[in-house]
Amino acid sequence: MALPTLPSYWCSRRLLDQQMARQRQREQEARLRQQWDQNSRYFRVSDLCSSKQAEWSSKTSYQRSMHAYQREKMKEEKRKRLEARRERLRQLLLEEQDLLARELEELRLSMNSRERRIREQHGNLKSAREEQRKLIAEQLLYEHWKKNDPKLREVKTKETPPLICLSR
Repeated sequence: MALPTLPSYWCSRRLLDQQMARQRQREQEARLRQQWDQNSRYFRVSDLCSSKQAEWSSKTSYQRSMHAYQREKMKEEKRKRLEARRERLRQLLLEEQDLLARELEELRLSMNSRERRIREQHGNLKSAREEQRKLIAEQLLYEHWKKNDPKLREVKTKETPPLICLSR
């Protein structure tokens, strides 16, 4: 008995069907894996969102945010006070600079008047010394004249009697 012969396209068709079945199975596994990953990601995100929502709506989160708000408010007040203090100090510094400028101007004026007064005193002293020197010079000239003038000597000798010396 003769064995029936199978057409050759059956073998290749069967192989092709097997390959296609494996390909479909792989695609289905990939779709399932992708679906699984999407679902897993969705639940992770959902879990994260709900935990954050629970954390944010908790009393401790409220207290933390209120503390942070108070800290920021205090920092802002401190900054404003510091700025106001700086402005006051700036004003005081400007006032002090104006005062010092006026004092320096007054001091300069008083130094000028003092210098003028000293120069005046110096001039007065110099003229007084000059006057005194002139008087002394005149007196010395007068004394010299009295001593050396022949007419005056003659008159003087006539007025005073001669002293007699009894010495011998």
